[in-house]
Amino acid sequence: MSEYAFTDSSFLVARFNVRDRDHRAAIKFLEDQRGAGPDAFRLVFSDYVFDETVTALVARAKRHELASAAGHAMLESKNLRLVRVESPAFAAAWKLFVRRSDKRWSFTDCTSFVLMENLGIRKALTFDENFRQAGFAAFP
Repeated sequence: MSEYAFTDSSFLVARFNVRDRDHRAAIKFLEDQRGAGPDAFRLVFSDYVFDETVTALVARAKRHELASAAGHAMLESKNLRLVRVESPAFAAAWKLFVRRSDKRWSFTDCTSFVLMENLGIRKALTFDENFRQAGFAAFP
C-alpha cells in the first residue's frame, strides 16, 4: 500500500537544479524510494507549486531551458499527480494566511497546507521548515 506525499517547490527545485545545496539529498531520497518499490510514495503537487518551481528555476538557475525541461518532466511524470487549487481551497488558504501572521508562510505554502488537509496527506517532500511548523512530517 502506497502513501501519498505532497511535493513542495523546495524539493522540486533541488531535484532539478544540480547547483542547489539540497540537490544531492533530493536525488538520494528519490533513489532510496525507488529501491523501496514503485508505490513507496505517490507524489502530489499543486499548480501553485508548479508555478513556484518553474519560476524559481528561471530566477535562481537563470536558465529558461532548465525550467522548461523541469516543467515538462513534472507534467508528464507518471509518479507525480497535479492537483489544482480551486476556489474553496483558495479561500481557506487566504484565511489561513491572514490568520497566521505570526508565521512567515507564503500564500503558496498555505495553499499546500489546505490541500494536504483536504486530501488527508500528512507527509511532505520539502526542505522548507514551514511544513513542520504547520504540523506535517517533512522529508527528506
